[in-house]
Formats: sequence, C-alpha cells, structure tokens
Amino acid sequence: MARPAPFAPAGATATPAAPSAAEQFFAPAVLQPTARSDASAKGAGRWFALIGIVVAAAVATVWFTSGPGTGARRGAPIALAPRVPSAGLPTSLEAVVRIGAESTRRNALQTVEQVGNGDVASLANMQPNYKWLTGNERSTDSHVVSVAQNGGVVTIAVAASNHDVCAFGQWWPGATPQYVTMAHEPSCAAADAPRSGWSSEAGGAASDLPDDNG
Repeated sequence: MARPAPFAPAGATATPAAPSAAEQFFAPAVLQPTARSDASAKGAGRWFALIGIVVAAAVATVWFTSGPGTGARRGAPIALAPRVPSAGLPTSLEAVVRIGAESTRRNALQTVEQVGNGDVASLANMQPNYKWLTGNERSTDSHVVSVAQNGGVVTIAVAASNHDVCAFGQWWPGATPQYVTMAHEPSCAAADAPRSGWSSEAGGAASDLPDDNG
C-alpha cells in the first residue's frame, strides 16, 4: 500500500493532486441530448401525413375498381343506338373508344367472311394482327376478338379500351352482317351476345368502308 502524502506545512498553499489514471478512466461523462428544432419535427409530421394520404388513395382506387359491387355500380347492360361510320374526328373519349371497338369488329367480321367459318386458327392465319379467342373467352381490348359459332352463324365480340363497351357482330352465309354495340357489358365474350338490338349499321370509322373501286 502506498504511503499517504505528507500534510503541507501551516500557511503554505495546497496544490491539489492530479487525478490518477484510474480516476480519469472512471470519471462520469455528462451526455448532452441533441437538440431538434420544432420545424424539423413538423416537417417529418407532414411527410408521414402525406404518405398516409397516398396509401389511402391507392387502397380506395383498388376497392372502387375491383371491389365487391363494381358490376352493380356500372349499371345494367344496354344496347347503344346504331350509328353511321364517323367521317370526322370524334368529339369525346366515349366516341373514341366506341369507334375503336366497332372498327375492329367490322374488320374482323370481314375476315370471318373470307374464311367462311369461326375457326380461330384459320382466322389467326388470315389476320394475324388480332388475337383470336374462342367464344367463352372474353375480349379485353380492341386487338382481341372473341369468336363463337352456332351452326352456320358466327358471332364475334370486341371490347373497347374502357372495358365498358362491347361491340358484337354476326355473320352467316348469304346474309347481311348484323351488329350491336352494348354499354355496361360485364362480359365481352361472343358466347354472351345479346338476343336483341341488332342492326345492319356497322358503325366504326368511315375509313373502314371499302372505296368506290371495291
């Protein structure tokens, strides 16, 4: 054990001893908390609120487009009034998507006439620009054609890009092709074609019609 340090003489100024190495090592440290401004806290709060709004909006979009009851909100299927092929620019988005589906319907039905039946393999070979499906399969846009055949009658269905309008067409040998365009149609499949509302008016665009030379 080390000898204690001698007392200083009376009247002398006492010099405090330096702390030992052990005392320096175990000296308590005072931790100062990092200051955070109120502005930073409020900014973070706004970001969290914004993220919450975005997530809620995304969930609501999915619910309203694919959730239960979507079909009920769209309304009952209805046959649209037949119209002559449009020669000018369409004036609404509804007209644009309808013309697109009806134009494909007319061209697809011409392919059916050339083939003479509803065989999807033969139709795809004749017109490879379209995707041809059997009658129980749904058309999903104006590049997909659903085809069904019952006896000599061939029925096709073409969906518009808004997934609400469906253009149906029918052909059989020696007869004038028939057409009907449905709105609020939940299943754009040839097998689900309506029984009424048909006419000989093809609709679509005037450019679909053959020119005066043929």
